Amino acid sequence: FPKKLMEMLSLPEVSHCLTWQPHGRSFVVNNPEAFMTEVYHKFFKATQYKSFLRQLNLWGFKRITKGPDNGSYYHQFFLRGMPNLVKKMTLVRIKGGARPMPNPRDEPDFYALASFRPLPTI
Repeated sequence: FPKKLMEMLSLPEVSHCLTWQPHGRSFVVNNPEAFMTEVYHKFFKATQYKSFLRQLNLWGFKRITKGPDNGSYYHQFFLRGMPNLVKKMTLVRIKGGARPMPNPRDEPDFYALASFRPLPTI
């Protein structure tokens, strides 16, 4: 899943519905409907957006709930221009299906991080 997602994000023709944030540490689905009908089915069998969100959760992606990155998803090993890092990602199984509630105070500020630890430009 992470490799295919990285591949999708590298395609310029999908930027209208799926794109990296400017700092390259998170991505956002701008148009879920277009994403599912035009892009997702070319890479995966699932047809519902809920299935995509479930995969994100199973692979350990976290959703940002505040600030300029609100609604975007991130993972420490999923960075623009660094596809080799996805090899370190593992499938996470949560017993009982309970997930901790997101805490906006614990969310990273990727814009501040990008100012002193920028990612390679593409």
